[in-house]
Order: sequence, then C-alpha cells, then structure tokens
Amino acid sequence: MARPDERPPEDPRFALPRRRPGSLHAIETVLLASTACLLAAVAWPIATGQLVAVGDPANVVQPPAASLPPAPALAPASSPTIQLALLLDTSGSMDGLLDQARSRLWNVVNALDAATYQGERPRLEVAVYEYGNDGVPGEVGHIRRVVGFTGELDEVSRALFSLSTRGGSEHAPQAIVRATDELDWRGGDGVLRVLYVAGNESFQQGPVAWADALDAAGAKGVVVNTVFCGPDDELEAPLWQEAASRGHGKAFRIDHDRDLVDPATPFDAEIAELGVALNATYLPYGDRGRDGLANQIEQDNNSIASHSMVSRGLSKSGSNYRNPSWDLVDAVDEGIVDLAALPDDALPDELRGLDAEGRAAAVNMSQMRRMVLAHSLTSMRMARAIHLRVHPDAQAPAGLDTAMIEALGEQAGRAGFILGGS
Repeated sequence: MARPDERPPEDPRFALPRRRPGSLHAIETVLLASTACLLAAVAWPIATGQLVAVGDPANVVQPPAASLPPAPALAPASSPTIQLALLLDTSGSMDGLLDQARSRLWNVVNALDAATYQGERPRLEVAVYEYGNDGVPGEVGHIRRVVGFTGELDEVSRALFSLSTRGGSEHAPQAIVRATDELDWRGGDGVLRVLYVAGNESFQQGPVAWADALDAAGAKGVVVNTVFCGPDDELEAPLWQEAASRGHGKAFRIDHDRDLVDPATPFDAEIAELGVALNATYLPYGDRGRDGLANQIEQDNNSIASHSMVSRGLSKSGSNYRNPSWDLVDAVDEGIVDLAALPDDALPDELRGLDAEGRAAAVNMSQMRRMVLAHSLTSMRMARAIHLRVHPDAQAPAGLDTAMIEALGEQAGRAGFILGGS
C-alpha cells in the first residue's frame, strides 16, 4: 500500500497535459481567475493575523493499520435524504460485478452532487448487502449486511473492497426482505428510497416468494430496481424485468465482466492530485479520527487500483463527501461537536494546547484550505465536462453506474427531487 505522502503511480490516464485545448482557453482563464480571487480571500486573514496557521499538513496524526467498526453518520431526520441500498450477488461468478461496484461508486455520487429538494441539498446515504455467498451461513440465507446506511462514503468504499466471491445460493427475494426490514429507511416526504439488486441467476430462489418481497418493499415506499448480469436472451432475464415492474423500478442488463475505464482527458492528472491534496485539510478527532484518516488514504489507494482516482477526486470536492464522525471541520460545520469542550487528547497535535479561540481559528483555516482545493476541482470538473462535449466520441462505457444513474433520474423526479447537471 502506498504511503500517504506518495504520489499515485504513473498511469497514462494521469499524464500531465502540455497545453490545454485552445477552444477551452477563455473558459479556463475565467475559472483560474475565480480561483485566484478565492485564494486571495484566504490569504488576507492569514497575512493580517486573523487566522492561526495549523502547521504543515504532513504533521497530521499518522493513522495506524488497525481499523474500527464503521459507524453510520446519518443526517437529521428532517433533512431531505437520498437513500440507496445496493444488494450484490457475491457468488462465485460475480467478481466483475464487484469490480464495477467498486470502481463506479464515485460516478453515482457525482451524478447526485447537484441534487436538490425544494431548493435544499439532500444528504446521501448508502448501504451495501451481499447475498449468494457460501461464506455466509445458510441459516441466514447466505445474506449479510456489509454496511448499513451511512453518509460517510469511504465506509461504503471500504465495505465494497472487503467483499469477495464464493459459490452459493442466490436468494434475491430474501435479500430484499432483509434490506427492507433491517435498514433505517426514513419516512415521510423529502426522502428518495431506492434499492438495487444485482445478480445473474434465477430471481426466484430461497424461501421468500419474489412478489411478496417486492410488495413488502413497496409498502415502505422503497423502489426496487433490478440489474441482471447476463445476456438478454437468457431464460432468467424476464423474471428480473417483471420484478422491477412490480417494484415500481426499472430493469437493466449489464455485462458485469466488462472492464470499465472512464475516457481520459487532459485534466485527469490534476484532478487526481487535487483529490489527494484534500486529505491534508482533514483534522482527525476522537476515537474514530485515526481510523477515519487511515481509511481515507486506503480508499485513495483502492481508487488507483480500480482506475477511479479521477471520479473519486471529483467526489471528494462535492457536497456528498462528508466525514463528521472523525473530521473536525465537518463535525464543527454540522454542529455535532463542541470544539471548546473537547479534551486535548481528542484533538490532532496541531490543535493541542490552543485556547477556544485558537482552536476555532485552526479549524477555520483547514476549512478555507479545503474550499480553495474544492474550488479548483470544480473548475477542473467543468473543464473536463467541456472537453468531453467537444470530443463526443469519448463516451463513458455503460455499466452498473449507468443503470443506477438512469434509474435515479426518473425516480428522483417522482419523489420531488431535481438532480441537476452532472
């Protein structure tokens, strides 16, 4: 595993550009100018002594190798929320599906970054189940909740990379019932409740009738989408389509063994580097701080291995990438900690010994640094999108993320959400 201060390994997709395309020059000039303005806004309080520097980012507490059990971070009950449950067949032939889930997670997150509900930004919560794996006891249907609903997306990524395949019986209807009953689905308006079940065998296996499973999900307002991993002409495919119809969702077919890589652009290297640079703005606190920072680095490394460093880098600058359970900047922003009351030993080294005013200034400094980097990533996102429009032949390949995003586009509208631009 790479050290936190190491650059990503050389990859042709991350080669630094020599020149930007001429057609983008004017747009990039405007974007860079706006970034400069924000940098100036940050630099002025520093120069005048209004903010206290927190020291070199390399002095952040270094994480240990050990990890703690994930703790879901949920939005307040009154907040508009998008809840996504992903049920993955992890039987012996589904390694490709796991690869797509790992590498394409961040594309789905990015597609939801501009979502609104009655003008308010919703929170995103994701849960993951596996089913069909002989490594999970048969008495529970070979079904396991890997992570419950959490808004901390590095926990979701860690859960996906923890999975492995092993032959088994794929009880998809029972998995739907388990997820319907066990997960903390929010009630009322302002909630989009969506479940995806992906597999490649008969939809009717196990002790639960498939129609009963879909009806139980519908009773809780959960929309069920099916993703069949195999050719359209397989005998099993029609029942997956029928199940989606009964679940008020959509049916999809994907080639789960296809190796998916997003089209390359001249901006990818800078996006990847900025995404890693964001880590230095995180201030780990409390019992979960060291593990949270360690997991952030681990998921960066996993994104390199799965060729998703660009999409992850863009996600880390978006509204859905929040870590209030271990990062002081997010925790203070969401009002879940009393910064002045935290004991010194719960703080990172840079903040220890500071009074309440000094602590607040240090957190504010990290927040401002994060804003600058996020602003630069937003500029890169816009430039990348323009580049792909100028080069229409460079289309992202269809896969699990394509199915999820397409379903969300329709189902979000029915629930009163507006997804906005990508």
